[in-house]
Amino acid sequence: MHTEACSAVDEIHLLSERPEEPNLHYVEAALAGKLELPRLRAAVAAVLEAEPAARSRIATTSPLRLWTQWAVPDAAETDPVVERTVAGRGELADAREEIFAATLPMRTGPLFRLHVLTQGRITNLILVAHHARFDGYAALGLMQAIASAYSGGPPHAPATVGREDAKGAARPPRYQGPPMRIEPGRTAQDRDAPTSGYRFRHVAMDLRDLTNAASYYAEATVEDALLAEIARAVYEWNASLGKAWGQVRVTVPSDRRASEEKYLALGNRTGYGTVVLDLAEVAGNPLASVAAQTKHLRREAAEADPLARAFAEPWAPFGVRRALKRPADRRTASRVDTTMLAHLGTASTLWFGAVRTGALWYAPPAPLPMGLAVGAVRYGNRMHLTLRYRRSLFTTPPFWGRG
Repeated sequence: MHTEACSAVDEIHLLSERPEEPNLHYVEAALAGKLELPRLRAAVAAVLEAEPAARSRIATTSPLRLWTQWAVPDAAETDPVVERTVAGRGELADAREEIFAATLPMRTGPLFRLHVLTQGRITNLILVAHHARFDGYAALGLMQAIASAYSGGPPHAPATVGREDAKGAARPPRYQGPPMRIEPGRTAQDRDAPTSGYRFRHVAMDLRDLTNAASYYAEATVEDALLAEIARAVYEWNASLGKAWGQVRVTVPSDRRASEEKYLALGNRTGYGTVVLDLAEVAGNPLASVAAQTKHLRREAAEADPLARAFAEPWAPFGVRRALKRPADRRTASRVDTTMLAHLGTASTLWFGAVRTGALWYAPPAPLPMGLAVGAVRYGNRMHLTLRYRRSLFTTPPFWGRG
């Protein structure tokens, strides 16, 4: 066993962990067939052996520690594969919500779990990966590495493909006034429904629809068109409740890994930026503004905001910094972005041996006061969107089928 230093970004995600809001990434693969469980366990073991970062855990959970270290054991300490049989879509949805309501033990590695949910001849693989050790690209890469090892290939994920770049001038976001908050959509019938935990909604969009939307502005990309559509959906929902004020601000993660890497490096290597849209832009055609801002963010994305980075520094024990961060988060809640769009780019067809993955879904955490995050993956000829939202915000998001 050896230890590795915890980066400032890792420390921030550890500090952000709350019992009621586990800081977990979600990846789900819907397979049109049944997998051999011993073979799947062997594939996971091969990935764990090849990727030391995947085996790691926290060296000590003492609140008196000044700086967190990762302990990397020579072999995985627990079996991350969890098998379960479900009967129908309703039970699958309940299992999905139950999985993401539970925290991962940080003292025993690895910091991910692969849930195998079987319905007869159909299998759903749900990967849970802690944000302190994996960003969204690494979580998806972990699923790809397991599929590759299961199929007899290398136990690594392919490096990410470079994004299409927006043409034309770039400009930074212009902040004016507070961000828009998504209005809750719970009805009288929801009074007895639980308010803790997450729910998920899947949307498969035809790529031709997004391509047509992007064509209204020559310098826009498909991702720009998707971002504009999400901002417009949030605006129209709030407007229907008479609460359409403030700027629509969308957090946009971007991969900062080197493009020449042969395999995807696991860890937290994502930069974050914000696209800011005034109400007049959202109500009209925001593509020009979105394209200019996303081009800027691809160059200037930061790993963390200055306030979060300040709490990640070892100026006090971890427990003291975590206790002070929570009231600081409450005081700055009014400046949190409206929502998040995490677009992981294009994923090639995922095969587990002879079993093909029909759909691939991803969603990042959506902590309050944001409460809603959208994950997107290009898979086949569709854009697979996952709306991940807090139960306290909606029972069913009213705009989930837009587009």
